[in-house]
Amino acid sequence: MRILVIDDDDPVRDSTERMLRAAGYTVQSARTGEDGFALARGGAYDVILSDLRMPGLSGLDVLRELRAVRVDSAFIIMTGFGTVDTAVEAMKLGAVDFVQKPFFRDELLMRVRAAAERRQLTRQVGLLQRQMRPAASLEALIGASDAMSKVRELIARAGAAPGTVLVTGETGTGKELAARAIHGVSPRADRLFVALNCAALTESLLENELFGHARGAFTGAAAARQGLIEHAAGGTLFLDEIGTMSQALQAKLLRALESGEVRRIGENESRHVDVRFVAATNVDLKTAVDAGGFRGDLYYRLNVHRVHMPPLRERTGDVRVLGEYFLERYGSPEGVVRCAEATWDALLKYDYPGNVRELEHIVQRAVAIARGPDLQPEDLPEELVTPRLAQARPVVDDTTVAGARERAERDRIVATLARHHGEIIAAARELQVSRTTMWRLMKKHGITADS
Repeated sequence: MRILVIDDDDPVRDSTERMLRAAGYTVQSARTGEDGFALARGGAYDVILSDLRMPGLSGLDVLRELRAVRVDSAFIIMTGFGTVDTAVEAMKLGAVDFVQKPFFRDELLMRVRAAAERRQLTRQVGLLQRQMRPAASLEALIGASDAMSKVRELIARAGAAPGTVLVTGETGTGKELAARAIHGVSPRADRLFVALNCAALTESLLENELFGHARGAFTGAAAARQGLIEHAAGGTLFLDEIGTMSQALQAKLLRALESGEVRRIGENESRHVDVRFVAATNVDLKTAVDAGGFRGDLYYRLNVHRVHMPPLRERTGDVRVLGEYFLERYGSPEGVVRCAEATWDALLKYDYPGNVRELEHIVQRAVAIARGPDLQPEDLPEELVTPRLAQARPVVDDTTVAGARERAERDRIVATLARHHGEIIAAARELQVSRTTMWRLMKKHGITADS
């Protein structure tokens, strides 16, 4: 068993270390709270004994910081200035015991042994919970089709194995659900699952979210802040829409993946992290690599395990299963309880460009406006019950400079939307316009995301 002793009093620290070594424990020590925190954050110690009052980081500060980064070592506070208030505060922060100096050898060993046994019991309970959880995690991926059975099988294998995972599929197919299931069936299931949408942030904000910053690294950085890679230590970090990440940030992420180390913005030293990365994309990253828009080395580093989420149009047999699930979720005993057969016919014939997410929203809306216990066709959106008409393309006279400019603008918008599978926000980002401007341009040229 490994024990860490943190105390600025050299004689006390040395004697405590000798007592524990004589009892057969592996012991390491630190003179300051800062040094102790640096050693302890790797989570390699079963028990940490820390003095309460020290220059710089106090024992309570060390405990608070370790719990913030989810280090679960059993923590015992040592002090010659014990009070009830201090003991209560230490226990609230997660300390397992509180011992006053000077202490006898037998008392110390008894408390250390009890703390270690408690930690071991907690870990065994967590292991049993993980063993009982896998089926429930996979149950979130609803569908009886062969395609979904294969997805669940892939997730079960990828979750149990080490290595990064790349989840691919169109928008709305359930890529984040798949990522959560991968985490749920993995040995990391009792640790954090952290999700980040890379498309939702600018390059500088995304870098700060991922890597954190040092105090004073930039204007407004009044305090140091850990990034999400550090925050997810021991768990899983899910990076959605990874294909929108800039090449400069891709290079920094690649280093973190390969070395297991991150460097906060404004700091020189690197910090070791143990995180499993799961990335998702709705674009063809291999094509992006060939076109020079995505780093090939990062693509192959992410693509250790591959899980592809099939679009709903390729598993139409799941539409009814999913529809009944959403009906049960959004309906109520006093309201909608079932679908009329004509409604099922309309739902089954639709091709769902927005996939499962679109089906969920359709059912949620229909339940909200239905007038009786049965969903009727008139409760569905118009495009499900009325054949879609082709969007008329405005006639443009491209014999003039203005007309040619209009035609070129329209063609550029259509091509960008097609490249992003109708994702308006991603297309707007590539065209470097706001979402409002994108909508205005689409309306001007008679373009819809579907068409």
